[in-house]
Amino acid sequence: MFERADRIWLSQVQSSLPYHVVEFGWGGYEPHLVCVDRSDDSTNTMDLDDVDYIFSELKMCTGFFEEGRHKRCPDEARVSRFSQCANCAEESFIPYQECVFEPKCDGELCDVDFCKREHVLYLAFYNTRVKIGMSSTRRLEERLIEQGADAYALIASLPTRRRTRTAEKEISARLRIPQAFRQRTLLDDFTKHIDPKSIEDQFTTLAASLEKHFDMRPDKLRWLDSYPIELPIDRKPLLRETPGRHRGELVGIKGKWLIYRSDAVYALSLADAPARYVGRGRG
Repeated sequence: MFERADRIWLSQVQSSLPYHVVEFGWGGYEPHLVCVDRSDDSTNTMDLDDVDYIFSELKMCTGFFEEGRHKRCPDEARVSRFSQCANCAEESFIPYQECVFEPKCDGELCDVDFCKREHVLYLAFYNTRVKIGMSSTRRLEERLIEQGADAYALIASLPTRRRTRTAEKEISARLRIPQAFRQRTLLDDFTKHIDPKSIEDQFTTLAASLEKHFDMRPDKLRWLDSYPIELPIDRKPLLRETPGRHRGELVGIKGKWLIYRSDAVYALSLADAPARYVGRGRG
């Protein structure tokens, strides 16, 4: 079976990459990629302005944070879909990771505060595209910044996560509002100017439909316009797979995508970095 040369090279170097990525997120409009130094377990934030990274294909459980300190996964477990293994997720967050997407209960089975907590429904605008979503009330704007939205509006608050998810699906089906977009679809829009008037018109129409069909009165439209990137850009970014080397000039960061320029314009999903090993290139 043919094996690509870059994959062979990566398999040889990935175990020696010095850092383990344990978190990607935003503080306001400041993105951060948190890494653990494998030599001494110290925690640091990687410089995202200097684009020269090597990411492993191998993904190992990120462990968890306890009272602000990072704890290694005691099982050193390999992971795939999620960045934590089941044991570390249960220790720090939620016993059944699939409940992040499809909650099984209102907290009466798992007794987890996250499931019993109030959640909100929102409309998120990506230029003139709109989707419906849900979030913990405590981190609504942070979540929308993580997703790279241009504007959003809170449309309802519900007492538990499962009830919020049920309402999300009902509204999506009734009003034909998507719950997600493909990454490539959103990245293609990076070459377009934001159209505030069209966004406001769409919101006005959807707000009327929500009031008519669901007796919901959305909050005002809020704008998210301080990402460290200047849009539009001159070319559609090509989505690169995370494993391997990424090197070039930083264009900017919006949501989960780091955009950089080398022989073309590329997009790297920083949300896919946690659990991977990372290091800097050497020229």
